[in-house]
Amino acid sequence: MSVPRTLIWTPAPTAELQLALHRAVAGPAALVPVASGTVVLPRRRISFPAADRFAARVREVGGSALLVRWDARGVVWSDGEVAGYSGAARRLVGVLGWWRLKAVAGELGLPGDAAEVRALVDQGRADTWVTALPDRAGLPINTVLPVVPVTQGGAPLA
Repeated sequence: MSVPRTLIWTPAPTAELQLALHRAVAGPAALVPVASGTVVLPRRRISFPAADRFAARVREVGGSALLVRWDARGVVWSDGEVAGYSGAARRLVGVLGWWRLKAVAGELGLPGDAAEVRALVDQGRADTWVTALPDRAGLPINTVLPVVPVTQGGAPLA
């Protein structure tokens, strides 16, 4: 995995979150309903500051949201107030962003079903690039995850 990946987990119901993000013209993203709430998969090459702003919008709807950014060498996360990291995570945020984030070393506390979505992203079986997924995974998108697209706020997920 060469490009850092990002997800946002919130306990908010998917339908409520989808409507709110459409109204706020926030996106593009794919929403994955899970038992513990919703996993939001923003566009693939989103920067950490843009993902942090997106997570703030999700918090407005869901009350809380956990932003997670990772690659093969590290992971960094933030709930809007407290941030943590493990591995070589500094370059996932950038020098200035790292200084502002004030992350402390620790273990990521992601719900099990959201962690499963993260694992599928690592495998290339879940992706916000809806039209690219069948080419990469060889499976129709809805056989992998039940994805709800949010296309407002950016170019279509192509």
